[in-house]
Order: sequence, then C-alpha cells, then structure tokens
Amino acid sequence: MADRVLQVGLFVAVLALPLLMLVFGVVMRRWRIPQLRHLSAFDALRGQLGRSIEVGHPAHISIGTGGIGAEDTLVTLAGASIVDSLAQEAADTGASPVVSVADGTALILAQDMLRHPYTRRGDISGYDPLAVQTLGMAPLQYAVGTMDFLRHSQPVSNVMIGSFGPEVGLIIEAGVRQGLAQVAGSTDARALALLYPSANHVLIGEEIFAAPAYLERRPDQLGRLQAQDMVRYFLIFVIIVAAVLRTFFPG
Repeated sequence: MADRVLQVGLFVAVLALPLLMLVFGVVMRRWRIPQLRHLSAFDALRGQLGRSIEVGHPAHISIGTGGIGAEDTLVTLAGASIVDSLAQEAADTGASPVVSVADGTALILAQDMLRHPYTRRGDISGYDPLAVQTLGMAPLQYAVGTMDFLRHSQPVSNVMIGSFGPEVGLIIEAGVRQGLAQVAGSTDARALALLYPSANHVLIGEEIFAAPAYLERRPDQLGRLQAQDMVRYFLIFVIIVAAVLRTFFPG
C-alpha cells in the first residue's frame, strides 16, 4: 500500500509540475509579485559587480567542479544561472566577473552565458573570452588552482555555487585568509559542512536553484519557483502518508 501511494504521488507530481509552472507563470504576469523568503546570499550577489567597479578588481565566480552530461549536471546549471543572471549587468557596466570552472563543457557554458548580452546587442567587441578560466581538471587540482588565483588576482569577492566536495574547504580557507566576502552554495553535505561556518552567506541544497527568480524576478521564473514549492509540499505530504501506512499497515 505504501509503495503504491509513493508511485502514484510521484506520477501525479511529474504530470502536475509543467502545468503548474504554466499557470503560475500567467498568474505572476497579471497579479502581484509574491513575497519571497529572504535569503541574504542573493542580496550579497546583487552588490558584487558594483563593488567590483568601486575597487577596480573583478568578482570571482566558481560554478564548481562538475560539467554537463554527468550526474551533477543540474547543480552545474544552477551555478551557471548565477553567471547568466549577472551577465547583463556585467555587460552594461564593463565589470565582467572572472568565472572559473574545472570541466570543458562548463567552460563552454559559462562563456556562452557571458557572451549573450553582447550577442543581443550585435557587438561582441566588449566580450572577453578569457573571463572564463579552467583552473584545474580534477577537484583537488581545481582547488589548488583556485587558491593560487585568489592569492594573486585579489578579486573583490569569492562566489562559489555549484558542484563541490570536500576540496572546497581549501578554497574557502584561502578566501578567509585574503579577507574576501564569500558567498557559497552546494547540495553536497560534505561541502556544506565546510562552507557553513566559514562563508559569509550560504545557500543550502535546493536554495541554489532559486537564483534566477531571486536575482531577475521575471514572472516566468517566479512562476516556476512557486510551482516547484507546491509540488515539493505535495511530495512531503505523500511521503508522510506512505510512512504512516507502512507503520500501521505493514502488510
């Protein structure tokens, strides 16, 4: 019985999510924008490029050690969405961040994100492809390369949102020694255990997927966020019901 409830619940959630995203997207366009839960990390992200202009040093954004096509694809895309959300402001102000990656597919993705605003204008002369750098092709190599980058390039801040493991402790410690403002987020429990006590602002787990809605606040993005929350609450309810059934009706 419990297994049947879980299967039906998952099936309903998969079918309902696209419809809810469409409905909430329309609602967001016609009615008031909802009040989002406050996450200080996104407030800090909005100010990074402004600080970069004032200080004269770029912000550093790491989208992790993952790539596209692997098990950490969604987390890598979440990190890349930060770059995408800040790309237009970077193009307008000329204060492009330095984005670091550890995978060839992530390199192409991040370059494309930064190039979009210039392509829309029809003039890519202001785009710098070297703004995206590969600092290592394996987690530990990447961590060492990023530590060296933070020490010698002196960025105005260190943003790390994406796929990370225990190696992130080396990077966060380097940022602390440099006195950098640090914003971090991951879905890996090992990485979060190291990030939480050290970073100034931390996004925990699924919070990293809310970046476009918080940073850009477009109706379609807010609609997707609302739909995801509703499906999440539904799945929590289904899991609780299944747990009760398994406990009292084990047969």
